[in-house]
Parts: sequence; structure tokens; C-alpha cells
Amino acid sequence: MNTRNILLAAGVAVVLISLAVWGTMWILSQPLPEGAADAEAPVAPGPSDPSASAAAQAPDPDPNPDVEEPVRAGRIQVKLYVLARSGRELATETEEILDSPSIQQQAKEVVRLLLRRSGTIPRGVSLRELFITSQGVAYLDLSQELVSNHPGGSSAEELTVFSLSQTLITNFPAVKTVKILVEGREIQTLAGHLDLTIPYGRAPVYLQPPSERAESQNEAS
Repeated sequence: MNTRNILLAAGVAVVLISLAVWGTMWILSQPLPEGAADAEAPVAPGPSDPSASAAAQAPDPDPNPDVEEPVRAGRIQVKLYVLARSGRELATETEEILDSPSIQQQAKEVVRLLLRRSGTIPRGVSLRELFITSQGVAYLDLSQELVSNHPGGSSAEELTVFSLSQTLITNFPAVKTVKILVEGREIQTLAGHLDLTIPYGRAPVYLQPPSERAESQNEAS
């Protein structure tokens, strides 16, 4: 190879090297395509990740959905004396009423519940009025259906009268006895057995629920 060819080959090599270097520098100087800078590998949720925070704050499901709730705010529990399954004595049921500041309003609500729930009360009976004296007598004024719809019989009459008196006396310490009126007037009797011209106190022991009889007998002794 003569000197001319060597110089020509060397010149071509220098040109090719220069082009390669210039091309590389030009590519590096160009801006990246839009969005390429944001394309990053997914990052595992951390403390600052909103989805992770929401998952951490989500409440656990209630493990005991059927647990009985306590008495709701603004309400109180009361005890109703209703007809027992045997039909010969009283049984108790627990209900809730509004916690009114007035004892008479509370007593009215309790009586209305009893009229609806107890088999000792004839159908159709409604409360006309109720007031409590300073001597502890609760005057209970009921509608005419108490007499006209009553089935009669000494046992049924006792259960009617004493379910009312026992319920009011148990729930309201201010009530000592209960006087029953019908349509605003005193009546002689419901069905010819009990004298309704006098007020009545707690039910006799043989009518009380079995769970309360021992306590009543101890108080009497």
C-alpha cells in the first residue's frame, strides 16, 4: 500500500469517528418524549399513599351484629305486668319509653303500652286521663270499653285491676295506690266482684310472677 492510500484511509477513519461522536452528542442533547420522565416502576403504598390511609382508617365489620343494644339515649326501661301464658297470673315484659321530665307523662305512656300489650285488658280500652295526687293515689280514667268488653269472672277482674296497679306502683315509687275510673266517673265494679269505689295497691302474692313472690312474702313478714 502506497503512502497516498494510507493517508486516504486515515482521513476516512477520522471522518467516521467524528460523525459517530457528533451523532452521539446530538442524541443526548435532545429532550425526552412527553411522559417518559414520569414512567417509573410502581411503588408499594406507603404511609403517605391516600389509598393506604383510607384502607387503614376503614372500620372493621361488627363482629357481633346481633348483640342487644343498651337503652337508647333519652329513653328509660319500664316493666309491664301482663297476662302470663297460664292465664292465671301476671308475667313481666320490659319496654322502653321516652324519659319525660313529668312523672305523669311517663305514667300515661306506660299505661298506653299496657293497654296495647296485656291480655288482662279488654280490647278497645283507651286512656282518657291520669293524674297522681300528693298522697300517692294515681287516678286512672279509662274508656267505657273497660266495662262493656270485659269477659267477666272474678279471676279475670282481679287480673285486670292488679295488672294496672302493679305496673304503676312498680315503675313509679310516688304511686302507692291506683283508683280506677270509667269515663270520668267512679263505678261500683267491673263485673260484680271487686269493689272499684276504693283504690288498690300491689297485686296479691298469688297473682304476682313466681320470680317476685318470695320477695313479696319477705316484705310482708
